Amino acid sequence: MPIRHLELCDFRNYGRFEAWPGEELTVFVGPNAAGKTNMLEAIQLLTAGRSFKRPRWEELVRWGERAARATMEADAENGPLVVTLDVTSDGRRTYRVNGQVKRRVADVAGRLPSVAFTPDDLELAKGPSERRRSAIDDLGEQLSPAYAAVRRDYLKVVRHRNVLLRDAAPPEALGPWDEQLVTLGTKLLKHRTGLHARLEEHVARVYAELARGERLTAEYHDKLGFGPRAWEAGVAPAAISEAFRARLSARADEERARQVTLVGPHRDDIVFSIYGNEARTYASQGQLRTIALAWKLAEVRVVEEIAHREPVLLLDDVMSELDEERRAALTGVVRRDVQTFVTTTNLGYFDPGLLAGATIVELGR
Repeated sequence: MPIRHLELCDFRNYGRFEAWPGEELTVFVGPNAAGKTNMLEAIQLLTAGRSFKRPRWEELVRWGERAARATMEADAENGPLVVTLDVTSDGRRTYRVNGQVKRRVADVAGRLPSVAFTPDDLELAKGPSERRRSAIDDLGEQLSPAYAAVRRDYLKVVRHRNVLLRDAAPPEALGPWDEQLVTLGTKLLKHRTGLHARLEEHVARVYAELARGERLTAEYHDKLGFGPRAWEAGVAPAAISEAFRARLSARADEERARQVTLVGPHRDDIVFSIYGNEARTYASQGQLRTIALAWKLAEVRVVEEIAHREPVLLLDDVMSELDEERRAALTGVVRRDVQTFVTTTNLGYFDPGLLAGATIVELGR
């Protein structure tokens, strides 16, 4: 399902821009501040329904304009797929799929899945736990509308419960929200650990291929203490919910003192270890970058397994951040017929044979 046409109108720094991507590799090349990253952001918004830049919607509108539009045309199994995003300068956004308005981002995300790899992702193993949770949940939202709905509703409950804690609400006011937290948190944990199990297997295998056989683990650490294999081991959801309630009760005083929800999958983490040594503490810079690359390549393989299609791969200036061996690993994905969009300031990072069949789009020149 390759993307055939992209059009931007008053989006970020673009007044009007059109591109006709290649079926395999499209390279956006140009100097810094030419708008290369903005092109990938538009593609991710039209495929995943979100942006790695995490902007406010109004920030997408070109300075001084009242509205922005981004449009993608792709070939789908059932015919043409046209996705349009309209955003106004006051932050209102509207998605359309083949002309029909879609109220929720979840109704757009994943129709054509995408995997984005940016320089910020190179800190995946060493950065804050929120980065790792977002990495798996963002992928899950593209692969399952149910995953997206549970994540959205769970985070709403967490936010509302935090407001009650800050306002020193009485226990009886927290009670109904505690139950929603438990119910939705248990469901989110099931979705997330199921997806993690698929990713973990691929991450370990890809890392070993890239790191000459080094053994990597990527364990899911839940704060309820069940361990990364609870669902596979047959632990009943009721048992997890009961443990959830017990942990909430045990930490109730601490939550009131700190005025924030401390129990639930929004506090969980994924811990990478090499030969049993935690990567964020002991791994070299090269090993940390290999972990990030292995994770992204694993995402591509999991999308292929679950969605039975190749995702669009978005690479934002990462070639300059990787050494020759790791760039070659990314090149291998391109050669597997994954439609890939790359930004760069220097075409010298790419194999000449690969560029021979690529679509080159020059920006800012």
